[in-house]
Amino acid sequence: MAVQKEKESRENSIPIMISYGAYQTFSQWITGAFGLYVFFFYEVEIGLNVGIAAIALTIYSIWNAVNDPLIGYLMERINMPWEKRWGKRFPWVFLGAIPWLFSYLAIFFVPLTWHPVNDQWLIFTWFLLTLILYDTLFTLWNVNATAQYPDKFKGSSERRLATGIGTLMGMIGIAVGSIVPPMFIDTGFPETYRIMAWAGVGIGLILFFFMLPGTRENPKMRARYQEYKEVARDLDHEPFFKTAKKAITDRRFMIKVIYFFGYQGAVALLSASGPYMITYVIQGDAGTLGILMAFMLIGALVSMPIWTIIGQKVNNNKRMSLVAGIVMVLTFLPMFFVNDFLFFMIALFLFGIGLGGQWFMDPPTMGDVLDDVAIRSGKREAAIYYGYQAFFIRLSGSFQALIFALVHILTGFPAGVTSYVELQAQSPTPDLALLGIRVHAALIPAILVLITIFIFWKWYDLTPEIVAANKEKLKELGL
Repeated sequence: MAVQKEKESRENSIPIMISYGAYQTFSQWITGAFGLYVFFFYEVEIGLNVGIAAIALTIYSIWNAVNDPLIGYLMERINMPWEKRWGKRFPWVFLGAIPWLFSYLAIFFVPLTWHPVNDQWLIFTWFLLTLILYDTLFTLWNVNATAQYPDKFKGSSERRLATGIGTLMGMIGIAVGSIVPPMFIDTGFPETYRIMAWAGVGIGLILFFFMLPGTRENPKMRARYQEYKEVARDLDHEPFFKTAKKAITDRRFMIKVIYFFGYQGAVALLSASGPYMITYVIQGDAGTLGILMAFMLIGALVSMPIWTIIGQKVNNNKRMSLVAGIVMVLTFLPMFFVNDFLFFMIALFLFGIGLGGQWFMDPPTMGDVLDDVAIRSGKREAAIYYGYQAFFIRLSGSFQALIFALVHILTGFPAGVTSYVELQAQSPTPDLALLGIRVHAALIPAILVLITIFIFWKWYDLTPEIVAANKEKLKELGL
C-alpha cells in the first residue's frame, strides 16, 4: 500500500535552514583540510615513520571510543542555568567551536627542529596530544549542533528540504576546504602548512558567526525542552555504560551506523590519498588538487537538485540511501585508473554526484532511526546516539591511517619523499608503491562501501509505512 505524503507546515524559514546548514560548511572547511593533509604532513613533510603515525591515530581512535559517546551522554544529563534563555545545546556550540579552530592550528605547529628519526617519539607525542584536543573540542560543539536536527525539523518534507540545503552547504565546505588550503602550500616546505592552518582559522571564524542563528534553538524548541525536562525528572536516568550497551545493541541504529561508517571510511581514504595521487601519480603541484576538488563541487552542485526532487518523490529513505551508495561505488572505480589531470578531473566530477547523494540521505535516515528509538524508549536522547555516530566518523580516520600504513609497508613507499623523482630513487619497488596509492585511493574504498551497502539492504527494516506510523506515535507521546 502506498504511503501518503504528509501535509505539514514548516517551523523554520529558509534563511534559518541555510544558517543551520552552515555548521556543516564550518565543520567540513576544517575537517576537509584535516583529512587531506594531516597524515601527508606527518609522513611526507615531517618524515615520521608511517607505522608510528598510524599508532598515534590508533590511540586517538581508542580515545574516541570514550570521548564521543561520553560527551553525548553528558550533554543529555547536564542541566545548565542558561537553558531556559539560550537553549540546551547552543551555548555548547558557542563554547566549543572557537577553541576547536585553534586546536587544528596546533597540529601543524610541531617544532620543525625536531629530527624525524632521533626525535620521532617527541613528534609522536605532539601529534597524539593535539589530535586528542582537536577531537574533544570538535565533539563538544558538533554533537550539540547535530543533535538539534530531529527536534528542529519535525516533518519528513521539512527534513528533506533542510537536508538538501545542509548537504549543499557541507559540500561547499568540503570543496572549499580542498580548494583553498593548497593555495598556501608548497610541497617540501612544511612551514607553509602553518600559513594554511592560519588561513583555516581566519575563514573558520567568519563561517562560525554565520552559523550562529541557525544553531540557536528557537523559542518552540526551548519550550519543548523545558516541558520534556519536567517529564524526564520522573524517568530513570540510566548510567553511562547502560546507555552504551543500549545504543550498540540497537539493531536499527547500528545497521545505520555501519552504513554511515562505510561511506565515511571510503571518503577518508580518498581524501587522504589526494595529495599522494597528485604528487606521485599525476605529478602535479599542491594547487592542482584545489582545481580538481572544484570539479567535485560542481558534480555535487549539479546533482543536489536531482537528489532533492527524486527524494521527495520516492519518499523512501532506505531506497534512496541504497541508490546513493551504488552511485558512490561506481564513481570510485574510475579513479583506480587515473593517469592524468583530465581523467582525474572527470572522475572527481562523477564522484561528487555520488557523495552528494550520501550526504543528502544521511540526516533524514538518521532522523527516522532516532524517531524509532524515541518511541521504543519513551525518551529523546539524540545527543547520545549522535555521540556514537561521531565515534564512527573519527574511527574512519583511524581506519584510513591503518590502511595507509599496511599498504605503504607492503608496497615499499618510503617516508619523507616529496616528489615522483625521489620516490623512484628511494623506493625499492616504485611501481608497486604507485599501485598501492591507487589501491587505497579507489579500490579499497569501493569494496568498503559495497560491503556496507549489502548489510544495509539486507537488515535495515524501517520502511516508509513504519516511518509514517512512528511520526503519528511521536505526536501522541509529545516527542
